[in-house]
Amino acid sequence: MELSLSIASFPLDAETAGEMERLIDGEPEECQTLLLKELWQKPFAKGFAVLAYTVSGELVGCAAAADLVGVHHYEWSAFVAPDYRRLGLATALADGVQHSLEQRGAESELAAFAESEAADAWLNALGYSCSFQELQFEAQPLSVYPLADTVEIFPYEEKYLDELADLLRAAFDESVLPVLEHNLEDPERQVYLMQQGGKLVATATISNEDGALWLTALAVSPDAQRSGFGQAFLKWARHLAHQKNLGRVLVEVETENPSWPVYGKAGFTKVSTISYWQRR
Repeated sequence: MELSLSIASFPLDAETAGEMERLIDGEPEECQTLLLKELWQKPFAKGFAVLAYTVSGELVGCAAAADLVGVHHYEWSAFVAPDYRRLGLATALADGVQHSLEQRGAESELAAFAESEAADAWLNALGYSCSFQELQFEAQPLSVYPLADTVEIFPYEEKYLDELADLLRAAFDESVLPVLEHNLEDPERQVYLMQQGGKLVATATISNEDGALWLTALAVSPDAQRSGFGQAFLKWARHLAHQKNLGRVLVEVETENPSWPVYGKAGFTKVSTISYWQRR
């Protein structure tokens, strides 16, 4: 069957975005997340879509890639309609992604796919190795959640920049600082700080996507860990979702992060495992 590929940069026009939405309609919600649906039509997004059409103009496969934090590092994923999955179309989409990444001067990339034997085998055949995995957790909003009297959570203020950067370095490493810069500049993300007795003990970034509250970059100061601050932040986020009339709270955490059981204690349940792959 004859197929053609084209590449469209973000923001996508309404017609193309509509075609992609119809293509993945009825697929698990993680498919929309992996294909970066929330960025398709955002004017500030740095990314692109690779589109596969039949001769009659029907969209039967797509890939999407984006530089999520503005450091020339792209994440991408792909989807092919079931009737076209044995035609090598997924590999053609991956080739289209690589061509466009080279044109854009990408310095690194990760392929993100839900864990499955078929996806794992395909990515291995393409020359990728699994770099790490993340668990996606979900929780329902909380109508009431009072913080302890000694604890407060509030939006970021510039006077806390140095203290916040020190906390993130201690919790992660230097590579987290470009992520912080991006989160502070992105108008659709809000960085929150947690203090106890005037000392910064934790931070997280909040965004709203498709009726859900996403919690990212959650970090607790190493000298304040095992004191319940992470669990309190998570429950506070569930209450914030209730206040914003959002349907649920979503968060991702690496499987190697020893603190991920805290999410279960805060009322979250695992909904999927996402594997991130690097080219060998």
